[in-house]
Amino acid sequence: MSDIGQARTVHVDQHLSNVAINYKMSGFIADQIAPIVSVDKQTNTFIEWTQADIFRREDTKRSPLTEAKRISWSVSSQSYLCQNYALKTGISLEARSNMDAAFARQWEEGAVMRVTDALLLDWETRVASLAENTGNVGSNFNVHSAWTSSGALPVNDLHTAIDNVRYSTGYTPNTILFGSRPWDYFRRHWQTKSILNNPNMLLGGQQVTQDAVARYFGVDKVLVGLAMNNTAAKGQSLVVAPVWGDHVTVYFAPPVPSMQLPSWMYSFRWTVPGLPNLQVERLPYDAKIKGQDSEVGYYQDERVTASRLAFQLRFTGSAQA
Repeated sequence: MSDIGQARTVHVDQHLSNVAINYKMSGFIADQIAPIVSVDKQTNTFIEWTQADIFRREDTKRSPLTEAKRISWSVSSQSYLCQNYALKTGISLEARSNMDAAFARQWEEGAVMRVTDALLLDWETRVASLAENTGNVGSNFNVHSAWTSSGALPVNDLHTAIDNVRYSTGYTPNTILFGSRPWDYFRRHWQTKSILNNPNMLLGGQQVTQDAVARYFGVDKVLVGLAMNNTAAKGQSLVVAPVWGDHVTVYFAPPVPSMQLPSWMYSFRWTVPGLPNLQVERLPYDAKIKGQDSEVGYYQDERVTASRLAFQLRFTGSAQA
């Protein structure tokens, strides 16, 4: 038996797997920024089509009784390596023996949600780290006023960012990604409210919504990174901080993920029969600890596949709104 086959002899709990797969804590957006594409190898290369050749106009005319003109293009490649991300939790023999069946099921579902939360938070943090690295975007500039001064022009800044990607790559950004604080600055600013709401009302009226911003800029989605995490060490007092920093990024991602289509980022998910894919595996009862663990995991690698398709506005010395 192969190593993979040996590792997958544990029981998969279908009910708890449905809980893990369908459950998603509010505020996580990593899967929308780096959409999942399934791969059948843990590590491999993927083709990157050369945009210069794809965008070049070809002479398509063919004379009678002649062959069609042959075209060619250059390709490059990148590699991925899907790491195994997994966590487990358990219930002791004593605890299970003292629970009625309904309460035990409720406890297990809650435990699966907590484990899934931890896995999703780790994924969110990895994608945020990639997204906020200036080496992973085509270009960027600093917004020194942080959109908190009356003289700031946040709508103009976003137009500049969108135009930069469109005219330097030929792709029109279809997503705007806000960190939580830049989103607060943007939706509260007088220029944003005046242009998107009512220019005849003092300060433009109410704060704008994500849908209103998407309609105005003509993008498919406006995402706001609302996820928070505890930065304190285990056993220390709670210290809550945003996962996403003080940045705004405009980028292009295809409506349907495909390795044949360009995207700022992709999450390569290794999905073959027998491998965990956010399924809940019940491990065998361990007599040494007098308990039984349940494990949730998946294999994945998040990669920036086309940095040129993103532009970032960065806030320096910003004050909390």
